[in-house]
Amino acid sequence: AGVSVSAGAAVLGAPSMAQAEVAPGRLQTLLAGRKFVDLTAPIFNIPPGRTAFPSWLEGEWRAKQNFAGFVFPTLPKASVMREVDVPGFKTASIIDFADVGKEEVDYELRWRRDGNNQVVEDLPFNLGSSFRAHLAAKVEITEVRYDPDRDPNRLTALITGTKNAERIEIFVNGRASEISGNESDLFFASEYRRQVTFSSRVLQGYNANYQHFKTFQRLSANTVRLNVLTACYLDALNPLYFQTIDKPVVIFSHEVALSRKMP
Repeated sequence: AGVSVSAGAAVLGAPSMAQAEVAPGRLQTLLAGRKFVDLTAPIFNIPPGRTAFPSWLEGEWRAKQNFAGFVFPTLPKASVMREVDVPGFKTASIIDFADVGKEEVDYELRWRRDGNNQVVEDLPFNLGSSFRAHLAAKVEITEVRYDPDRDPNRLTALITGTKNAERIEIFVNGRASEISGNESDLFFASEYRRQVTFSSRVLQGYNANYQHFKTFQRLSANTVRLNVLTACYLDALNPLYFQTIDKPVVIFSHEVALSRKMP
């Protein structure tokens, strides 16, 4: 099971957002440009730190997610569809969108203060919540091993209910974030991951390389619009890799409406 892309590729536009009155930053410029081929994989350098989110995201939120389309920006669709190891084509190959293409997914998300008084994502909670909702509780994350003070770029998730994915290892190799100049209601963040999925059915783990580009727009104190573009890349061992290198072969879009969960 995985994403259904048998129909013609939906045309993705730029994420819905207000127009900033000041010069946009790099992420905003990249996302507003609609040149999806430019959503390239970063060059690994210094291990990234955790993303600090704006204070208005702190708290618990109800999320209503819908699939908003996909594009094939570099290679013909038919060529990409023959590659079964593209992230998103297999169930749980993108851990936070475990069933890409599923409509009307409801779950909860949470951001909290860390020991440095920064607002950070509660990643174990958020991954468990979205994973369970995508797979309708048939498959579940039973444990998340994550120690951000020791290493914010490594996470292990243990899974029950399927032999296709029994353990997932996440390695974060790049992050970026920015507030849109004086537009404090707009926040942009990106995160590049290498996901390795292990199963008792195969001897070696399945590698997936993808990058989330997130646009948060605060609409009110209790409502936020979130667009997530997920750029998926071929593994270096794939025969088509040298036709794309750091460029994405497919990009998925999800729209998420966040409403604050009241006490």
